[in-house]
Amino acid sequence: MLNKSIGYRLSIYISLAVIGVFLTFIVITFFFNLGVLKNNIENKATVLASEVLMKGEKQLVATREVTSNISEQLLYYAQNDDVKLFLENIMNRYPFFNAIIVNIDSTISGINYRNYYAFNDKDSIDFRKGNRSFVLCNVERKVFDEKIATGVAGWTKSFTCPRNNNHIISYYSPITIKDKNDELIIVGSVISELSLLELTDFVNTIEFEEFNDAEYIAIIDRDGRYLIHPNKEYILNKNLYSLPEAEGKFDSLLIYNMLNRGLSGTSVVYPDYVDNKKSWVYFTPIEETGWTLTFIIPFDELFVPLYVMILRMLFFAVLGILIIFFIVTYISGNLIKPLSSVTTELKKFSSRTGHISDTNDEVKLVSESLDYLQNWYNKFKVEKEEVEKKDSKRKQDLEEASNVQMSLINTDFSEFEKRNDIDLFALFKPAQIVSGDLYDFIFLDSENLFITIGDVSGKGVSAAFFMSVAQTLLKGNSRLRDPSKIVRATNHRLYSVNQHQFFLTLFCGILNLKTGVLTYCNAAHTPTIIVSPDGELNDLSKTHGMPLGLYPNRKFGQSSITLKEGSSIVLFSDGVTEQLNEKKRYFGINKFNRLLQKSLNLEPKKLAEKIEKRISKFKGEMSQTDDITIMVLKFKHKKRPD
Repeated sequence: MLNKSIGYRLSIYISLAVIGVFLTFIVITFFFNLGVLKNNIENKATVLASEVLMKGEKQLVATREVTSNISEQLLYYAQNDDVKLFLENIMNRYPFFNAIIVNIDSTISGINYRNYYAFNDKDSIDFRKGNRSFVLCNVERKVFDEKIATGVAGWTKSFTCPRNNNHIISYYSPITIKDKNDELIIVGSVISELSLLELTDFVNTIEFEEFNDAEYIAIIDRDGRYLIHPNKEYILNKNLYSLPEAEGKFDSLLIYNMLNRGLSGTSVVYPDYVDNKKSWVYFTPIEETGWTLTFIIPFDELFVPLYVMILRMLFFAVLGILIIFFIVTYISGNLIKPLSSVTTELKKFSSRTGHISDTNDEVKLVSESLDYLQNWYNKFKVEKEEVEKKDSKRKQDLEEASNVQMSLINTDFSEFEKRNDIDLFALFKPAQIVSGDLYDFIFLDSENLFITIGDVSGKGVSAAFFMSVAQTLLKGNSRLRDPSKIVRATNHRLYSVNQHQFFLTLFCGILNLKTGVLTYCNAAHTPTIIVSPDGELNDLSKTHGMPLGLYPNRKFGQSSITLKEGSSIVLFSDGVTEQLNEKKRYFGINKFNRLLQKSLNLEPKKLAEKIEKRISKFKGEMSQTDDITIMVLKFKHKKRPD
């Protein structure tokens, strides 16, 4: 080689050096990418597991929330003998429910039946009611009794009913009411059942495009039992603590920590479901139930991307070495043309990015490439600014929605400053930017004043728009001059536009200023309070019908009461009495009544402001839990003839 030309030797030495560096780089890159790939695959599996959690927990969370909602509303429907329609609507809306069991204590009066059972029997709902508890099998009764004895809402143990060989998991929610001390007491129970077989079928429908159907998902409870598994024979029959040695040697402490301490991590197993192939498992807790979700992938599927990457690296490495060798040889033999290969590589780069140039001028090519990068950056900057503008516009739209809503609220009390027979003031304080409360007052003529207050279920923009529609309907229907007819007409229209299953509790009345007679209709709203001049409080607690917007063509009743001169009418939403303080205690109706008795001589405006200040002081650092609306009307004396 010493007798060879310098150009030849230079090309050999440079080529050997480049090949050595290249091979070293390949080895280092291989081991580096091996670790990176493992982390990426673990992260990808974590993301997939999260997707499964989101889809699976959607049914679990829906079960919990719906069961809690049933327990809150059940007594009302039981007292109106509408439980069958109520439960059947829920079963039809949530077809993954297996059954709903309701039991009400004998301490609750005014209901015909204390026990209800709704069962999803394929294409129909099997509904039963009576005065004895309903269960499908004895093991079901035992599991339910154990959970009910705790008095705490939550998931029961899973069990198998021998009668139909169905595997069940249930959620329990107590039925509670407030006693005279505003303390919650349990007066019954609501239990919603989920079929583990149905849940298994749902989970098995989830597809993962990243793998080739070799992976599978299993869910395990804290006792180590399989709740969900592709092989349904494993459900509640196979236990993680007693797996055969062929499936792997497991540390019992690791299993305990995984199932009972909510740990996430990975391990290696040999499950018989995939013929005892070496597999990688990722486990993570399900916060809703305390179960553990496992995601199992065989190693030969897991490392397919790595094998493909290695083959590609080897291919491009050999190709790169050959290219470098010929380039070095060519440059060594043609030193007068050093920029030709640079130009070629720049053109290759430009073609890959979609920016193709026909120039052969190397300097111009570099300049155009820089211009391309600058233009790309400017485009990115413009797109970023557009996104920021859209976010600002959304916030502005929400504030405008609040302004539109506030424009519908009647805050002009100047008419009452001119009168000496009555005075009225209202206070409206939303918990968020927009509100679900409403109030209004309208003089129907010189002798009749229409007043109303209401509360829409739910929160947010949709609830606020529903409130605005209701207020507009009430204002238009006030021409009917009859509270029951006004409420009925408003309910019928609200039902026809109710797309989000909202409902409205409402109190409305018409006060005859000449006679002092208040004719009113209460559709499940917080009772209005009449404060007499001598301090006597009279709750208008009679309910004349269900909340508005749930059912069409409902009839509503009405009542009348004659006010004494000097009496006050206090209307308010439940945000007043249900405000929590830092000790998680409610403001309550008792505190509210005492406050009214101590404020007999205050004018409506001062009384409403005093109530608002007392609530603000009571809650301390706690946030406002609900919208607060207060309307105070003082009937000073009967209207005298003009």
